[in-house]
Amino acid sequence: MIRVLVDSNVLVDFLARRGGFYELARRLMIFAEMGDYELWASSSQVTDIFYVLSNGGRPSCAPAAREALLALRRFVRVCAPGEREVDRALESDWPDFEDALAYQVATSIDASVIVTRNARDFGRSAIPVRTPEEFFSWMERRNHVSYAEIEL
Repeated sequence: MIRVLVDSNVLVDFLARRGGFYELARRLMIFAEMGDYELWASSSQVTDIFYVLSNGGRPSCAPAAREALLALRRFVRVCAPGEREVDRALESDWPDFEDALAYQVATSIDASVIVTRNARDFGRSAIPVRTPEEFFSWMERRNHVSYAEIEL
């Protein structure tokens, strides 16, 4: 099974239905639910996404943020970074700790690919990094199926 670590920006695109990014993020979730691959995120990403969706932790926005994340769990598995991942991220020369930690989680789950809209944030990754568009092109070549032709 292909394991895909999904960066927070793509998950927020889906949950917040962000402009031109929503449809590809939605497609990513749908095909994961159909069993074409597994989507993964770290527990630290979940807390970051909660913070974004709740407008900085506002109590009035918290119930909707919780509900959105509960729905997301239908599509996305969660891995909790432990001491090993945290230490490796801290010891790395990655400029952004959040990205370094996400990368360490990707290595710990043996991810085949990291999907993000900001590939340059993962420039030091030994795991292939793709945008959602690039991911579907890769999957089409790999599986000999056109994801664009399937109506959702």
